[in-house]
Amino acid sequence: MASLRSRDGEGKIVASRPSPRVLEIRSVGYISRTGLERVLDDAELLMIGHPDIDTLLWNTLRHDGHEPGNPNLGMMFHRRHADRLHRAAMVTHSAPMAALSNIARALFPGLAVGVFGKREEAVAWLTRGHAQHGGKRTRVA
Repeated sequence: MASLRSRDGEGKIVASRPSPRVLEIRSVGYISRTGLERVLDDAELLMIGHPDIDTLLWNTLRHDGHEPGNPNLGMMFHRRHADRLHRAAMVTHSAPMAALSNIARALFPGLAVGVFGKREEAVAWLTRGHAQHGGKRTRVA
């Protein structure tokens, strides 16, 4: 989704591990291709350093748009880690951003995808199931 707003002042995008098993990518402002490539490299390093990561949280509550090819880069990241990532959640209030979750569902039928309006709800959904199932998740309908 390209933003109609000015590209003055590059946006900020970061990768972090806010809790065990969860990789969070948080974007603020307008995200360039270069910015996304950098954060996906950072995310790769986090995944190498933390083999417990098996869920991904795309936090786009303060996202203000991105370059046209960025969704493809995100999907390629998911494809590289399809055997490892079992759940992905997007936090957004934007209908176009939420629509990207439908593409992920179609491309990755084994990936449970959720869209949430609050970060806390997304994290709870991502981490639900580990205690009850000995660390394994059950597929969400």
